[in-house]
Amino acid sequence: MPRNKTIQLAVFGVMLMVLASGTLVASEIVYDPGKRRDPFVPLIEEKNASVSSNSSGVKLEGIIYDPGKQSMAILNGKNYQTGEAVGETTVVRILKNHVVISVAGEERTLWIREEEKIQDL
Repeated sequence: MPRNKTIQLAVFGVMLMVLASGTLVASEIVYDPGKRRDPFVPLIEEKNASVSSNSSGVKLEGIIYDPGKQSMAILNGKNYQTGEAVGETTVVRILKNHVVISVAGEERTLWIREEEKIQDL
């Protein structure tokens, strides 16, 4: 039993020396995206913080896309799935870069970024 106590004290002593010497210094973490999009950079710049349908008043703030049909759209600060109502608007489809809503029977598309608009849907 004394040997285990000695080992524990030695490990504790080494840990104290490492902490006291300052070798464990927090460093800045730098993300290397490679050829992928940096997930820490917002998709939308502040000046275009949301894309909205002109007359519906619904603002698209983000998309959580799941090909398994559990996607969610962040509209006016709340999460919605396909078929749910946002006031008098209904979410029709949620895709990777846009959401289709129905306003008074008319379908409208809300894009997460203007430059991703597809001319022919």
